[in-house]
Amino acid sequence: MRRGLLLLSALVALAIVPAAVGTKPLREVHSSQPDVVVADQCAFPVLGHINGGEIITTFFDRTGNPLRQIGVFPGNTLTLTNLDTGKSISVVSTGAFHGQLNPDGSGSFSSTGPGPVVPNPVTGEPGIWYLRGRLSASFDAEGNESSANVVGNLINLCPALA
Repeated sequence: MRRGLLLLSALVALAIVPAAVGTKPLREVHSSQPDVVVADQCAFPVLGHINGGEIITTFFDRTGNPLRQIGVFPGNTLTLTNLDTGKSISVVSTGAFHGQLNPDGSGSFSSTGPGPVVPNPVTGEPGIWYLRGRLSASFDAEGNESSANVVGNLINLCPALA
């Protein structure tokens, strides 16, 4: 009986709290994504073309300030093309991300691959890096990265396009 009351109390609390802390999340569904030219990460310009859509959900506080964002990329494929030679490679890019902002402007970000990261989030080394695993990073109120950690692999795709 007591466990039933605790469960009922928890359900009531969950039903009340979301209305008190924020507004309805914004869910954006994009069936396609624009092509991007990455000019400063490899020794040559690279065209990035994504085949597939994205779903971005943004959560806000009561005053409309964004608090966190979640992005998913179901069924995506990323094709990278060396614009000097025409050589291209395609990789699966179905990872997801989660970003969190704190009231002071600091925050955290995590991404689960597979997917691209530019530049290397741990070393700062230029390149178009392919994440197979999980990236976690935090930043201060000015947007400066204060920590970054990768569990898994980061592979620089620039050599494969040379």
